[in-house]
Amino acid sequence: MTNYASDSVPSWAGHAWVIWPTFAALALLSIGLTWFSTRQDGESSSPSTLTPVRPLAAVSPASLRPPHIEAELMHGRQAELDRLTHMLRTPNGRFAVICAGGGMGKTTVAAMLCAKAAEAGYDAYWVRWQGLESLQAQLTQVALDCGLPPALLERARAGHDSLPDVFWLHLARTRKWLLVIDNIDDPSPIVPATEQLSDYRGWVRPYGAGLLLLTSRDTSQDVWGSAAELLRLRPLTTTAGGQVLLDLAPQSGTLSEAESLAVRLGGLPLALRAAGRYLTETTSRYRTFTAYQQALEQDLSPLLGPEQPDATDPEVARDVVRHTWEISLDQLAGDRRPLARPVLRLLSLFADAPIPRDLVLGGFVQAVIGETVTEGALDDALSGLRRYDLLQATETAHGGDASFPCLVLHPLVREVNVYILSTTTADVPGWRRKVALHLISWTRELSEVSQSSWDRARLIAPHFALVAELGADGSIPLPNALDALENLAALLSDAGAHPLQLTLRRSAHDIARQILGADHPDTLECLSKYARALRATGDYSAAIDRHREVLAVRTRVLGPRHLDTVSSGHHLARALRYMGRHAESVDLAMGTTSALTNALGPDHPETLASRDVLALALDSLGNHREAAEIHTAVAEIRTRVLGPTHPRTISSLNHLADSLNRLGEHTRAARLARETVRTAHHALGPDHPRTLNGRHALATALHGLGEFAEAARIHRDVLQARTRILDAEHPEAIESRDALERSLAALRGARR
Repeated sequence: MTNYASDSVPSWAGHAWVIWPTFAALALLSIGLTWFSTRQDGESSSPSTLTPVRPLAAVSPASLRPPHIEAELMHGRQAELDRLTHMLRTPNGRFAVICAGGGMGKTTVAAMLCAKAAEAGYDAYWVRWQGLESLQAQLTQVALDCGLPPALLERARAGHDSLPDVFWLHLARTRKWLLVIDNIDDPSPIVPATEQLSDYRGWVRPYGAGLLLLTSRDTSQDVWGSAAELLRLRPLTTTAGGQVLLDLAPQSGTLSEAESLAVRLGGLPLALRAAGRYLTETTSRYRTFTAYQQALEQDLSPLLGPEQPDATDPEVARDVVRHTWEISLDQLAGDRRPLARPVLRLLSLFADAPIPRDLVLGGFVQAVIGETVTEGALDDALSGLRRYDLLQATETAHGGDASFPCLVLHPLVREVNVYILSTTTADVPGWRRKVALHLISWTRELSEVSQSSWDRARLIAPHFALVAELGADGSIPLPNALDALENLAALLSDAGAHPLQLTLRRSAHDIARQILGADHPDTLECLSKYARALRATGDYSAAIDRHREVLAVRTRVLGPRHLDTVSSGHHLARALRYMGRHAESVDLAMGTTSALTNALGPDHPETLASRDVLALALDSLGNHREAAEIHTAVAEIRTRVLGPTHPRTISSLNHLADSLNRLGEHTRAARLARETVRTAHHALGPDHPRTLNGRHALATALHGLGEFAEAARIHRDVLQARTRILDAEHPEAIESRDALERSLAALRGARR
């Protein structure tokens, strides 16, 4: 190329037929190298251990909508919004991090950007950080909403690709989106092991064609890396803070007086909001900006001095909001609502997640705080806390159509009250223990086959971290803690909330291993159930490893013929079948079935479960007739021993209908499936997984009989239910989607 820039140009280079093909070749080479480099970046960004796509807890697209922000709070952040808006239009390989201490308005700024993005035609998604498994579920739903082909998720499910890679490669090709991950204060859980977030090989990457926006308290550029654009929020200016107060409480004084109060509150948005809410209440003792400021001075001056507090200091911010809220709590006490203060302290002991309202009853509060509490007094206290913006009430919905009233604390409200409680209440351990025991007691009332119970189990699961913690340190007897974790995990398993179930199973195993030792029978049982949860989430390889571990220890400690050892073989056989290793599954299932039959008899539930797995594995190998015979025998025994409405009986009949469909005996399959669906609908409910499995078998039989329209209608209904209850990418939802496509294609062909 230097010859083209020199005075000595070769004679052959003077011809156009040489010059233009040369430049065209160079351009193609450049494009090819760029494409290759991008692919290499994507490949090199894959973590060494692939993250399989798991059947995820149901995530409603509605839950990904950004929160609504009140107009009164939209002051003083125009510079940050302008900068973010520019990044939204041209990310240029960067992502944004709004960072500051608690109460500085990070969430408000992010929500304001979402509103502007929506006006400009962008798809805005809002993900609230609640742990890695929840993040995976929500981001998978984001990808699907952005048009990610399910086949790519299936490759990740099979372990061929990394889920974060699949996610970001797709978003790199998708334009006009904004993704907010709110309150990710500690980024370490989303970083692959042995790596840094700034390596950009996990869930945070700068490669999207839209904008990734995070909010966090972590202000370190080193943590977020060179591709992160950090926007460090400062307290609101005097003018902006005064305007927020004046908008919230326009009758409380002049702009100048509002600005003076804003200065005293350090320009901290959360404190300004609390003050504004207080001033608007007709029963409040202090109704003007000046009177409120004078009340503050009595507490704040000795702590913070006469100058404007530096609200960027987390300790100062905590003191500012603490004393701001204490004025509201004093007012509630003066209004004959003294219960408001201890109730707020008590609620802070729960996790940073919605708290079911019917969990917080008068008897429970009375038992914890040691004071007489009537339901009416509790209602008044909660109403007062909501009125002064110290507590929010919301309706939280999960898989079904039902919603549940919940109480929600702002993270900083919770943090400050935990701190106050720890410094003012001597019996904090006793309070925490009573909360944990109440959680355990509350879950005992949940039914195994109720959709409402499943939704409530999803709500309560985050709060069970306290049960696990107190079980580990001995504050709760170990058997009580393990039983509680097991019972709730079983409910979540029935509900299809497998990531939540997995968290509880892992906690139970960790506690048992720590206290009892790795080889203790209870520890091995916890590990076995953890392995089953891994299988349920689609991590078949890890499930097989854990089952093999349990089998090896039980074989060594108990011997190969012990029933617990045989049971381990049964669960391993089931996991091998899901992994597609059907021949191994059949061989192992035959051995366990024989051993269980000899030890327990042919009618024992464990024996029947093993025969069931054997039949399923044989069916997968193509031995449909033998599988149908086993399913028939198991169904007859279960009907006789357990009754026709027992869930396991219904499962056997569903499996038999599936085998009949594979044999082409669709008339018989349809008749059996109709009867089974009728029984399941009455005994278990219309949305129970076993009811849906029966409806799927019925639709498959109708398709085989040529009734394509009715088959498509049922498949569509089942798909909607499975997507709502399980997840859009749960294997059963994918099965329904594929079946629906086949029925619709057949229907179109029949109409031609």
